[in-house]
Amino acid sequence: MTVAYLGPAGTFTESAATMITGGDADLVACVDVAEVLRRVEEDEVAQGVVPIENTLEGSVTATLDALAFDTDLLIEGELELPITLVAAVKPGTTLEDVTVVASHPVALGASRRWLSANLPNAEHVPTSSTARAAEDAARTDGMVAIANPLAADRCELEIVAKGIADRPNNTTRFIVVGKQLGKPTGWDKTSVVVFIDANKPGALLKLLEIFAERDLNLTKIESRPTKLELGEYCFFLDVEGHVADERVGDALAAVKRTHRDIKVLGSYRRGGARRTDEAERIAKDDAAYRDAANWLAGWRARLD
Repeated sequence: MTVAYLGPAGTFTESAATMITGGDADLVACVDVAEVLRRVEEDEVAQGVVPIENTLEGSVTATLDALAFDTDLLIEGELELPITLVAAVKPGTTLEDVTVVASHPVALGASRRWLSANLPNAEHVPTSSTARAAEDAARTDGMVAIANPLAADRCELEIVAKGIADRPNNTTRFIVVGKQLGKPTGWDKTSVVVFIDANKPGALLKLLEIFAERDLNLTKIESRPTKLELGEYCFFLDVEGHVADERVGDALAAVKRTHRDIKVLGSYRRGGARRTDEAERIAKDDAAYRDAANWLAGWRARLD
């Protein structure tokens, strides 16, 4: 199997793709999220892996917008990956030799305290990725890269400090995109984007009430511009449960009746899910899964 991911090689996304596939897939690095999705759409690869959310920086808007407006691909799975940053230099270099710090702007910001305490006078040079910073450090005397341990290892750098991020609980959520609706596992999440019929008082409240009335927990609520008109927004929601679940399916049908449009981005097993007896029973309920898959296919046909 071949899987595309947001490159370049040596990034945290490659680490996520390796973990997701168990190291059994051929991985293809892509220059941006759009290329990852295009390769999946055109069947050049079986799946794609892209980041969608980070503890410190919030949502990856390029991924959200692409899923909402540019593709009919589905989220098939997710992985929450702790982000560990290291300081790495050419072998034989010490921190006293360092005059330049290179990394992606997000990584530089995430390690601000360590840099202030250890390299207060060093020049900060932003790069397109932590992997690119590692490549630059491998060629440059007096440079330290703030990078992914994978990139440091591939560039044969010496790690002089580990775990240098200001906050130790920094985590990025990565998603797997493909063309299949995930089967119910009993510990699932459904992602949707809702387009409000009219921008008026109470519109969002009415939307949320649909889920509250059915005792469904929303784990994410985020607004994004629709790109059609200034001040017009759509809402990304993550709801616990699968579209094959009666309450979730009923809620989405109610949203469809009362709002302008809704797009299902996928139903998939939540990251870190633990299987239970109930989960086993639901996972074996092929009839419910077929009903959900047929319902989603029919819905999309009507929208087309």
